[in-house]
Amino acid sequence: MNSKQKPTALMLKYLYAHLFVVDPTRELMLEKLSYQDVYELIQQIKRFTKEKQQSLSSSTSFQEHVIWRIDTSSSEELYQIGNKLSLQYFGRPCKVPIEWDKSVKDAAGRFIFERTHQKPIKIVQSLWQYTQFGAQHVIATLKHELAHYHLCLQKKPFADGAPEFVAECRRIGAPLFAVKMLEGYQTYCSVCSAKAEVLKKPRKKDKSPCCKADLVFKEYIIRLPDGRIVQVEV
Repeated sequence: MNSKQKPTALMLKYLYAHLFVVDPTRELMLEKLSYQDVYELIQQIKRFTKEKQQSLSSSTSFQEHVIWRIDTSSSEELYQIGNKLSLQYFGRPCKVPIEWDKSVKDAAGRFIFERTHQKPIKIVQSLWQYTQFGAQHVIATLKHELAHYHLCLQKKPFADGAPEFVAECRRIGAPLFAVKMLEGYQTYCSVCSAKAEVLKKPRKKDKSPCCKADLVFKEYIIRLPDGRIVQVEV
């Protein structure tokens, strides 16, 4: 196998979803990994998973890092996990619903609140992002949204980027942003070669924003939830 062959998008998404196993700081240089590198890391993750599940099978305490699947037939288990995270990191229960949302694809999750009085309404988690990135991504997202929720309850600034919010995310190990995941071909303007949209497949109506010209499809990329862009195989 060519050592420079790139991993597939599916392999990279699996690795990212379980990245804490091989890199707790989540600083692994994913964009530099070959197909073989990712394959070996995935095998390492699978061995770790099997061993960890066996060692914790009798444990009754909440262990967020051993959650690999979440029931999607209802939002009951999702809420239970979110409430346990709330108690663990904030010392208070979550008193708003936490629900799966099939329609949300442009974010990992959302904290929804009544804007006039800034009253919390609910937390939603993208079901689509769960199918893409797995349970650990959901847990990270829930921690992010719970930081919004608890700061809102305390009448403190809770918007993305607010110093109070950034400090809370760092304290509990939550991602600072729940960004949209992109996957597809990076396109370029056929006239001036300027970078254009990321598209899954060619469409006749798509033109470059700069010259209104046809698009050239080149490398296939994936933008992970932490914002990193990695070139992969289809």
